[in-house]
Amino acid sequence: MLVALTGLAGGCRTVGPNDQSAPASAMDAREPPGAMTVPGSVRLDARLVMPGTDTMIMSRDAEAEAVSSLSRPGRVVVGMTIETVRRATDETGRKVLDVTFEERDGTGVVGRTTTRVDAGSLLPLRQRAQLGGGHVVSLLYTGGHVVGVDSAPDRPAHLFNAPVPDTAYTSGAIDLLLRALPLADGFRTTVPLYFPAENVLQALPVRVEARERITTRAGHPSDCWLVAADFPGDITEHFWVDQTSHAIVRILAHESETSLVRYDR
Repeated sequence: MLVALTGLAGGCRTVGPNDQSAPASAMDAREPPGAMTVPGSVRLDARLVMPGTDTMIMSRDAEAEAVSSLSRPGRVVVGMTIETVRRATDETGRKVLDVTFEERDGTGVVGRTTTRVDAGSLLPLRQRAQLGGGHVVSLLYTGGHVVGVDSAPDRPAHLFNAPVPDTAYTSGAIDLLLRALPLADGFRTTVPLYFPAENVLQALPVRVEARERITTRAGHPSDCWLVAADFPGDITEHFWVDQTSHAIVRILAHESETSLVRYDR
């Protein structure tokens, strides 16, 4: 996946930097550690992120190879994602959200990522990605750095340490951030986002493009904010966020530069 979404489309891209000496790029604007706002003084409301389990069906255009009988005319199901969000308290008494994300295709589970964020600010605390074949990446966000280990059975473990501001969010929790934003007509902001796979820190532009009513897989209408986000590499992904529940009910994301995958709740 080109888009790195923990909870919906690309948590499996959470891998460590290839060069532990390469710093994340600096952000233009900084806020005090622990701040709960993004540039432009937009406040995140983590209460909009409700615990529970969401399943999304992945589909491509009809020429793709089907892996499910759920395919509809013009589209072929090629996989599914399952995300569970759970409220918890860590060993220090901090309120956290634990997010587990799985992506499955016709062969079974192809990746599993767990992410822990602060329940109030949604800032990252730790991540663990199981990428198949025994390849595991673990990340710990602490004191303006991300430290971690990238291990696989066929090679020595790779340790890494990269500077990341305490006010940066992780691309692995992008779906939580979108759900917590005060979306409205004409809304736009930028979110300081760290991409572990590329060891890049970028101000991610996010904007509401329209209101749109869509139909869920269960046949229910959903009045949504159509949200666009501009990812590195001039890639724009689209998210349909329910105006009432703030659940993400559809995503249109790039699997490659020329191939799109749709995710439907």
